[in-house]
Amino acid sequence: MRLVAADSCTPLAEELADAYEKVHPWVEIQIEVFNSAVAEQVLRAGEAEVALLSWLYENAEEEALWSHPFARDGIAVVVHPATPFSETGLAHLQAIFRGRVQEWGGMVLTPVSREDGSGSRTAFESAVLGDHDATLTAVVMPSSEAVIDHVARTPGAVGYVSTLWLSAPAAENVRVAPVEGMLPTADTISDGSYILSRPLHIATVGDPTDGAREFAQWVLGPEGQAVAAKLGDW
Repeated sequence: MRLVAADSCTPLAEELADAYEKVHPWVEIQIEVFNSAVAEQVLRAGEAEVALLSWLYENAEEEALWSHPFARDGIAVVVHPATPFSETGLAHLQAIFRGRVQEWGGMVLTPVSREDGSGSRTAFESAVLGDHDATLTAVVMPSSEAVIDHVARTPGAVGYVSTLWLSAPAAENVRVAPVEGMLPTADTISDGSYILSRPLHIATVGDPTDGAREFAQWVLGPEGQAVAAKLGDW
């Protein structure tokens, strides 16, 4: 079975595929990873049976996908360990990512963003920037891993990634900043008290059938949900 995943969903997609193959040894799941917009296009083109998406892009000219939320994800604000603030908030983040605040505590701040089509970028900018544009001086990275690596190497860097990536080894080299007094934990994401959160969706073109249907039912059932819940810890 071909599965396409948004970059943010990669750690979860790999864990789900591995767990599913163990109880369905006759099934091999092939995973391709893109940003959420491209992953949706690949699904619509018939090049995958199932997608795990971090954002659903509505297009009035295209038929709506079958989709269902299967997990909630937080968008963690990650900073270089030397970045001179211990927590942040929506107004503070907006000022940084609009370029209105360019230094803090004598250190130059570098906003680090994702590329167009990233579900994390769409969710972050929707919550933080609203109708405003990000500053043209923001560093744009093509993946969650690249954001973490750049933030870890750049004093004053401020970026954002899915919390699913906080268990990656490279994430040990960045600091997660509380937003509005809250850290993105499994509890604060699930109860909505962490403000930068969004659902992740499993999707197919039309109602799922055959192997895609069985996989979707498993992901939405107790076994798949147990995998999704476990991966929320970091």
